[in-house]
Amino acid sequence: MGQKRKEIIKSFILTLAAIFIMFIILFPVYYIFTVSIKPAATLATTKIELIPRNVTLDAYREVLFGFKGSKVSENFTGTIEGQVRIEGGKLYLDNGKLTGTIKYGPFTGLKFEIPISGIIFDVSTTENVQGVLKGDVRGLFVLTRVNDDGSIGFGIIRGVELTGGDVNGISVSGPMEKYVVLRNTGTVEFTVVGKFVNSVFFGYLKNSLLLATLTVLLSLIFVVPAAYAFSRMQFFGRDHILYFYLMFTQVAGGLGIAGLIALYGMIVKLGLYDKLPVLSFIYAAGSVPFNTWLLKGYIDSISPDFDEAALVDGASYLQIIRHVLLPMALPGIATVAIFAFIGGWTEFILASLLLTEKNQPLSVWIYLLMGGIGRGIDWSYFAAAALLFALPVFVMFMLAQNYIRSGLTVGGLKE
Repeated sequence: MGQKRKEIIKSFILTLAAIFIMFIILFPVYYIFTVSIKPAATLATTKIELIPRNVTLDAYREVLFGFKGSKVSENFTGTIEGQVRIEGGKLYLDNGKLTGTIKYGPFTGLKFEIPISGIIFDVSTTENVQGVLKGDVRGLFVLTRVNDDGSIGFGIIRGVELTGGDVNGISVSGPMEKYVVLRNTGTVEFTVVGKFVNSVFFGYLKNSLLLATLTVLLSLIFVVPAAYAFSRMQFFGRDHILYFYLMFTQVAGGLGIAGLIALYGMIVKLGLYDKLPVLSFIYAAGSVPFNTWLLKGYIDSISPDFDEAALVDGASYLQIIRHVLLPMALPGIATVAIFAFIGGWTEFILASLLLTEKNQPLSVWIYLLMGGIGRGIDWSYFAAAALLFALPVFVMFMLAQNYIRSGLTVGGLKE
């Protein structure tokens, strides 16, 4: 009975220790979450509130749906109406209204309505008439500023074409001459989809997703055949090349600034500056040695008998990789994909060096938010952006944790 009691006490103490360690590890995450749900005027201070008061989601709404001076430049479709006169093949609109809609796929992004006058269309009809125009139009809507009251602070309507209209029973169509400048006029209304697509966050998110996805695909293209070759084939230096490659990349990584300068010079000389796919190749190249070694360890745990049976049946090496290796090595491949994704998602030094602002990923944007560190930082906004940045990696780990655990343990034990 005494031994059982000791075991219970021991288990209880170990459980408390584990909870305390997890609290230490996760507390920074919890703290930044509490900052993200505080009002914008509340800055991070030395005072720690475990349970925040005046909880609000304004910071998340601002990150995900805040316009923040972004530029909208999209094609629109809409209608036009107003008093017009047609003379000498030209349609003069003296007083009217243009209503337009911008769609993102099947979703409506925004709607706008503007008063227009002094507009001229080149139309095909030769008749001279006056009346009311009702028609359909399409063109390009450029918006750079929205006022607090919902009016258009500054925008441009250009490339407008009257695709079909009617004036006193006469059909008219044709392009609009010049363009229309909009200043503090009309109204614009964003839908939830429109606000998200035109937010600063979404612009950087697209770059991050493209960069990380390309990194994963390129890494797998090189890692899977290489890991198979190191695991199954016999060639000169097989037992030393991969380890030498690993050591070389670690030493080269330690060169730091010198390596960055050399890389920057080569990229600029080759005319590859500010190209997202090029950065994906660099990330993939940096991840190949470690991931090849990791996947090789997992493939080593798969019996060669499966390969030999496939060869007897007439399969080529590529067919063995596709139909035998890939299904059986899925946990190891998933682990490699996760590591490659994290590398492409979180790296910011090369991204800030080799990309201009329009092509930079979320990692650089998060870092730049710290540029005004001190009282100038909106800590709630920064905290919300940081958590949203970390969310995809967290979700991937949760969905693939079984694969990762299997890929690391089995590959690490086999040698």
